[in-house]
Amino acid sequence: MSKQLINIITQDTETLIKSAGTTEHLEFVDGDDNPIPTGIPYHIHITSDKSYWYMTSNEHETNSILIFKADGNDPSFVRYRKLYGSERQTYLYESRYVPTEIDYRQGSIQLHFAKPANDTSAKVFEISQDDFNKTTPNYLKTQINFIIKGERNDVETRNQRLIDSKDLQLPGLKEILQPLRFFQPSKPTKEDVIERLEGFVQERVEGATTPTAPATTTTTSTTSYSGGGSSGGSSGGGGGGGYS
Repeated sequence: MSKQLINIITQDTETLIKSAGTTEHLEFVDGDDNPIPTGIPYHIHITSDKSYWYMTSNEHETNSILIFKADGNDPSFVRYRKLYGSERQTYLYESRYVPTEIDYRQGSIQLHFAKPANDTSAKVFEISQDDFNKTTPNYLKTQINFIIKGERNDVETRNQRLIDSKDLQLPGLKEILQPLRFFQPSKPTKEDVIERLEGFVQERVEGATTPTAPATTTTTSTTSYSGGGSSGGSSGGGGGGGYS
């Protein structure tokens, strides 16, 4: 998560102060309240809102991390906590629901979807109900009461209306969810059976379960620090000088 914030800071930097100093005993902490060792070099980013952001290394490098004044009066640290909180990030994984015979007797199912909140280009993916119920501020989520049995035209019309409505909450949903997914007619025809089988084969081909996580990383409590290394220039620069 802090890497995402670092990218935002570097893009909004108006003034960069290189070689701003080295850390003193218990002067700084990282985003998890771990004290930064003495003698770590740091630089300062001043953003357009005149905020001061301290990062390790004499100048910005790919493994520079955010550090904060340990006296508790650092406004950047307060803002960091409001943005990301102190809880560890929870990652969601794709999980596709398969209707049961009981579901078909009931005629509808609950489907749940998510996408990373910090990546507008990320693709929506299906998740389990358990994951939907988790507190995950890094994801946008929605659920839909999806009709799977009935008269074909009626099911298609009603599901499409639901998909269009939920797509406003979770942009990209209608790109992955078709209104007749899992559809079973009350009185199946030969064509319906063939279409259902073809759809099932396509689901098996495309439905491999894969982890889907935001394009960010968190800094773990167990850390190591270093005080030197070559500079990397911009936020996408070379390594060294920070800790991971």
